[in-house]
Amino acid sequence: MKRLLIIFAIIAGLFFNVNDSFALDYSRISTNAKITAALSALESINRRDVLAILYGRNATKKPIRVMFRDLAIFGYQDCEALTVPTKNKGLVIYISAEHKGASPECIACLIAHESQHHTYTNTKAEELRAWISETQAWSEFVRRDKQLAHSSEPLAKRENYIAKIKTTGGVAGVRKLIASNPVYAGLN
Repeated sequence: MKRLLIIFAIIAGLFFNVNDSFALDYSRISTNAKITAALSALESINRRDVLAILYGRNATKKPIRVMFRDLAIFGYQDCEALTVPTKNKGLVIYISAEHKGASPECIACLIAHESQHHTYTNTKAEELRAWISETQAWSEFVRRDKQLAHSSEPLAKRENYIAKIKTTGGVAGVRKLIASNPVYAGLN
């Protein structure tokens, strides 16, 4: 019995040490303080699924870097964020540089959305999964801090709008939003 307790204690210690190191070292994803705050915010709402994708549990099997960038360079000046393949067959998530001043929670929602684009399928189903992931993160942030819903920052307005559509129309409402967006018109 004593051996069993010792083995259990060792396994539990290893489990918690692995989780702590996974949770606290965001340097493989980003070194930007605002983005690491967003990653920490995702962890605070238990979105380890998103963090796992970013750390390499994705189609590329490589960590996904996240950084701010002027998206006009890519011809996507009207987008909030973008997931782009890299030369070394990895991925990078670019968040529009105009959102450098956004709250970590809003940035976290964009990261939750973009993390879903690791499969290279580029379909409406993938977009739906991304938008649902984004709204789930926002809903949890607002559940924990009601003041976020009253923020006047542009990304908070976006999140409130999408959350309202999901609340009133469910997944079908989000699907309809995607279908009406010309950016996704060519997707299957």
